[in-house]
Amino acid sequence: MTDLYREISRKVRDQYETYPYPDIDPENERPQALVSSHLSLMCDILWAGKKSPDGLRVLDAGCGTGSPLVATALAYPNAHLTGVDFSEASLEKARRLAKRYNLRNIQFIHLPIERLPQLRMTFDFVVSSGVLHHLPEPAVGLKAIADVLDPRGAVSVMLYGKYGRAGIYMLQEALENVFDAAAPMDERIAFARALARELPPNHPMARRSKGRELQEGKHAGIVDLLLHANDIPFDVPGVYDMCERAGMRFFRWLFPLIYQPSNYLKSPLPAEALEGLPEPEKHRVAELVHGRNSKHSFFAVKPGFVAPNTKFSNGNWRKLHGKLTPGLAWNRVAPLPGPEKGRFVIPHTVVQDAWGPMEVSQWQLVFLSRVVPEHTLGQVAQMPEVRKAMPFKARAAVDNAVEKLLGKLLDNLGIVFMEK
Repeated sequence: MTDLYREISRKVRDQYETYPYPDIDPENERPQALVSSHLSLMCDILWAGKKSPDGLRVLDAGCGTGSPLVATALAYPNAHLTGVDFSEASLEKARRLAKRYNLRNIQFIHLPIERLPQLRMTFDFVVSSGVLHHLPEPAVGLKAIADVLDPRGAVSVMLYGKYGRAGIYMLQEALENVFDAAAPMDERIAFARALARELPPNHPMARRSKGRELQEGKHAGIVDLLLHANDIPFDVPGVYDMCERAGMRFFRWLFPLIYQPSNYLKSPLPAEALEGLPEPEKHRVAELVHGRNSKHSFFAVKPGFVAPNTKFSNGNWRKLHGKLTPGLAWNRVAPLPGPEKGRFVIPHTVVQDAWGPMEVSQWQLVFLSRVVPEHTLGQVAQMPEVRKAMPFKARAAVDNAVEKLLGKLLDNLGIVFMEK
């Protein structure tokens, strides 16, 4: 490692020793789960139900104060969980939080991510959320993760988005112009808080001024957001490039909806122009058209990872087994959402950058209400109540309509397919 690499690492480590993040109170706050903390959902997405959370070897690479990992340990007592962080102050809070719940399936280790191979351990699933973009060279951190990953395993990564955080980086630059590195941190924090609250309403950062970090007013949140020692944002090409440089393969986005240009461009002309583009280029266009995606959540795998065979086309969806995910905030036994001209709204439980609810028609709602892993989707389509609700009867029309619905659900992280 170069002297510059070591210096940046030291500054970041010193920041988190002084301001552990998130700044939780282990004695009074309940652990908070991330989407990637739902191990059963992760097992379904990555291995189509062929792996269970029971016995799963899980690493949180850069666990910080440990809240999501402790939430995972509580939800999945038979999983084997390890948290690694280079901040002893953060780990002290994590250990206290785990001790409060008397957890026996979790351990915390003081170690930089770059030195993960020293653990001489192997993991099935690794989470690294909001961490790699703070390393001097993020690909070096991902390479270290790859070195401890089982060949059949996967990494769930969250990186900051370049365009959706433009307002944040504008304020970071403004603060760098006002204060030099020797200025007292308390003064810089107070100024940063006041500056963020007094922005003009049309500033790109204005909507973030109502976010958790500024509303709570905790020093650690403001430092992490606006005064960070090293903050490297990513665009879509940067995500693909980092995976390649780490010797890994980009597998899929956690929220595919955000990376589909068709969700933004509705007229036929753009759709035809985009049809022949490679998938990475489509994702790039979607990011640029969306314009405000503040984070990239995705899975990376080793080159030899074998994806579940759950693709569908030409009616073969009928042989698949489906399972609805927590991504749809919908209870089968609750009153149906109110119809509006034959449409129903299913709000999300998993939201990234305030993405709206999903609309479905009445027959689609009836179809979804019968989806369980025990039945093939073909069996669901043949159920009398589903056939009655469908406005079309010809097999080709049913195939076309169901495949469009399944694609919509996959984009919304609303369904996963199970291998039987």
